[in-house]
Amino acid sequence: ITIEDLMVEVRKDAPFYKTSGGGVTVSGGEPLMQAEFTAAFLSQCQTEGFHTALDTSGHAPWESLQAVAARADLVLYDLKVIDPIAHEKHTGVSNDLILNNLRSLDAAGAAIEIRMPIIPGLNDSDADIDAAGEFVSGLDNVQGVRLLSYHRLAAAKHERLGRANPLGVIDSPSEGHIEKIAERLAAFSLTVLTE
Repeated sequence: ITIEDLMVEVRKDAPFYKTSGGGVTVSGGEPLMQAEFTAAFLSQCQTEGFHTALDTSGHAPWESLQAVAARADLVLYDLKVIDPIAHEKHTGVSNDLILNNLRSLDAAGAAIEIRMPIIPGLNDSDADIDAAGEFVSGLDNVQGVRLLSYHRLAAAKHERLGRANPLGVIDSPSEGHIEKIAERLAAFSLTVLTE
């Protein structure tokens, strides 16, 4: 696909973007796996006046993140868990690169929204939330922390593929639990958004 092919589709939604105040969000998978194309696409979107956002895990070389984020009006940055041992256990990779990239992105002045999936039993303990609150409150350009309640939609995908769900059976967090987490994070002087 070419950038122009994508722009044809984006332009079709221009009236919706104007009415809603929205824009173009590049997500994935991981859009930084195709950083050069993603940067060029977001640049074209900005040239044509569309608000742009990058949704990323931050697990990519800094040069890739820097190049793409420079063309995004907002970076939606996933933050799963601060504890390095828990992060590697649950994701299979270290979070050193992710946290270092987030610090660098913040230092570069990017507008950032942190997106935290809340997965009961994996990253929702008081210690997990306090560690996230402490880390994020040390950044200067975070506009808010959006809490994303875990849902079981991926379980059906695993089933269709004949694979076991690596998380097993986990229920979605209750609304009350999400509210308590939001209050705990807000105590770190963070703006917390829930869905």
